[in-house]
Formats: sequence, structure tokens, C-alpha cells
Amino acid sequence: MDDVYDIETLAEEIKATERKLSDLRQEYRERKTAGLRAALEARKEADRMIREEMKGLDHQSSLHHVA
Repeated sequence: MDDVYDIETLAEEIKATERKLSDLRQEYRERKTAGLRAALEARKEADRMIREEMKGLDHQSSLHHVA
């Protein structure tokens, strides 16, 4: 290694590199799980729509029994 870097400069470089690595790891995890998160969100929305439809059917069924 060159003598150009003093101890403080090396320490700063190490910290900056560690921060960059941490950021890259976080981005990697986010990208890796993006598909799963999207699928879970779609499932949640589908479940919500099913609940709404079931409520509507239950409401219609109770109207027919009253008549």
C-alpha cells in the first residue's frame, strides 16, 4: 500500500467503504424480495376483494330470505 494514505485517511476510507457495502446489501435484499412483497400485496388485495364480495353475497342472501 502507498504511504500516501495516513492512518486517519485509511480509517475514513474504510468507514466509507463499509457504508457503501451496507447500502449495497440493503439494495440487494430489497431487490431480491421485491417479487415476494408484490405477490403478498396482491394476495392481500385479492383477500380484501373476496371479503367484500362475500359481504355482498351475504347481504343479498339475507334480503331474499326476508321477502
